[in-house]
Amino acid sequence: MVNFPSVLESINDLSLKQTKDLLELASKFKGYANDWQGLPTPFIRTPIIATSFLENSTRTKHSFAIAIKKLGATYIDFNAETSSLKKGESLEETLLTLHAQGTDLCIIRTNVSNQLSEFKDKPPIKIINGGDGINQHPTQALLDLFTMKEIGLSKLQGKTITIVGDIYHSRVGHSLIDLLPQFGINLILCGPQECLPDDLSAEQKAKITLTTNVDEAIEKSDLLYLLRIQKERHEGQEASYYENYPANYGISVERLKKHGKNIPIFHPGPANVGVEISEDLIKSKYYFGHEQVNNSVYMRMAIIQAVLQNQDKNVGIKFNGRTIQDLC
Repeated sequence: MVNFPSVLESINDLSLKQTKDLLELASKFKGYANDWQGLPTPFIRTPIIATSFLENSTRTKHSFAIAIKKLGATYIDFNAETSSLKKGESLEETLLTLHAQGTDLCIIRTNVSNQLSEFKDKPPIKIINGGDGINQHPTQALLDLFTMKEIGLSKLQGKTITIVGDIYHSRVGHSLIDLLPQFGINLILCGPQECLPDDLSAEQKAKITLTTNVDEAIEKSDLLYLLRIQKERHEGQEASYYENYPANYGISVERLKKHGKNIPIFHPGPANVGVEISEDLIKSKYYFGHEQVNNSVYMRMAIIQAVLQNQDKNVGIKFNGRTIQDLC
């Protein structure tokens, strides 16, 4: 896609049209799910794509790896633990090195929020954010939106979706907050007071409901999106609400039946079974987490292709053809 960002850090890097184009492209890729040999290759030459996950990941990393291979690209798993980053090299210099070696795109996960924003004005390489600290996880939010449409919520305008859990520390939650209202979705954020975001803009506050009452939120919801309680992000402080979380905020089949709700349940994973979601719910007809995982490949294929084909010529350092004479 022409003018698609070369550094996709945040949902807010995309226009509404670009998001809709991604949904359409992901749908086309899904149409080839049973016949990848028939997929028309969009690339003049085979691109080289690296993943660099500076924080643990299973779903996101493997989803990108599969998407890369289905697109016919060359995949490199860049191991930061054994790289020059451990010797003091900056992330920018590492990315410039990858680009100089012929790598076209790097998918990065980092535990530092906003670390990728510095690269937007002058990208050392094309970058897709695979999740940065507690800031953003744009590809997860986009695949979630794609899944909502795929399972039958095609008319999103006016629907009410409740996100339940540790929203304050959730990069997925922040991306969904930016994305879903663009499609006319009424958003409820629900959890213990300590888990609710405190940085919403005035515009967001006017459109989004915050509550600590999960039962009232369920009554109003067309879909529940459950988030993991992220104890590791509390900087060693014990979360006082954690022990009582299953009783107060955990979602189960029994809780849904209590409210007479037959609604889809989403979860980006990994789930704390027995905490935010019960074992019977994760095995029930209400749980659509596996559909999210399945659709992740198609949406990430679409995002990769869009970044690679944006026609941006100002990426990396231009050094081809330089000689010693250029020093004179």
